[in-house]
Amino acid sequence: MIRKGNQKLTVTVGIPTCYGVKSLLATVKTIRQSEGVESYRLIVIADRTPIPDAIKQELVRMGVELHWNKVESSQMKKVKQMIITLNTDIFVHTQDDIIFHPDALSEILKTFEADSKVTMVGSRVLPLPSQGLFEASMASMVRLVDRIGWKWNRGDNRLMASGRCLSYRVSHLKKFDIPDKIINSDMFMYLINKKLGGKFYVGRDSVIYIRAPQSFRDQIGPSSRFQFQKEEIAEYLGVEGLEDYTIPANALVPALIKEFLTHPLAMILYAGAFVLTRMKRQRGKVVRDPLWKLDQSTKKVK
Repeated sequence: MIRKGNQKLTVTVGIPTCYGVKSLLATVKTIRQSEGVESYRLIVIADRTPIPDAIKQELVRMGVELHWNKVESSQMKKVKQMIITLNTDIFVHTQDDIIFHPDALSEILKTFEADSKVTMVGSRVLPLPSQGLFEASMASMVRLVDRIGWKWNRGDNRLMASGRCLSYRVSHLKKFDIPDKIINSDMFMYLINKKLGGKFYVGRDSVIYIRAPQSFRDQIGPSSRFQFQKEEIAEYLGVEGLEDYTIPANALVPALIKEFLTHPLAMILYAGAFVLTRMKRQRGKVVRDPLWKLDQSTKKVK
């Protein structure tokens, strides 16, 4: 919880996982190292990949409420399991391959405290140091998204609503009707929050870090899912056009120029990877299966 005068905001952090090995442990450790937050509930709901006893013991030692589903389900179905149990003011949904900056969690809570109308908070997503040329190109993509996101509508846009870490005011979140099988939940949650009268905000000081994909094989799946995003969201929301989807040129062009000037080689490599992922896009039947294969290289966090 975080204090403001005599008021306290209570918080639950939730991690759905179907991987649950060392990367999960690394994520939980960085969350538990958060500064400026007194206490909070931490839930992990897991399936598919059995969690070794040694890691289970370490998670329990760190105060994790660990739940195992015998039947594998989608990420969002696991998130809905968590939502049903929530009795706190704030819910922070993150993933099993994230490194939290020590101030990230407290900055999220400060945002909710500062404005009672804020119902959804995004965190900045930045890459960990790259370990090869391909990963460097994907790190360029991550930075580019961050650059564009800040220039587009002052940060209030779908790019800054990254499912890597999204936080909600629980009283508003419980109004959401979330499909179990939706693949691209980030934009769906952003738009349904707005549709229900919510307010989105992202702060510069709430930062998390990710391992960018280290191989083309690990990028083709996420890229293919992203390419079907607009079609899927329009279907679920019952609209033909999405006015919040297209990135404006006045945000895109300056971000491209700045990323090229600061990381020219990585940006050129990313441009090539971007073209290839469009040429090699997976079929819709594969992409729209909510139980997708894991992108193994992104789990190498510590």
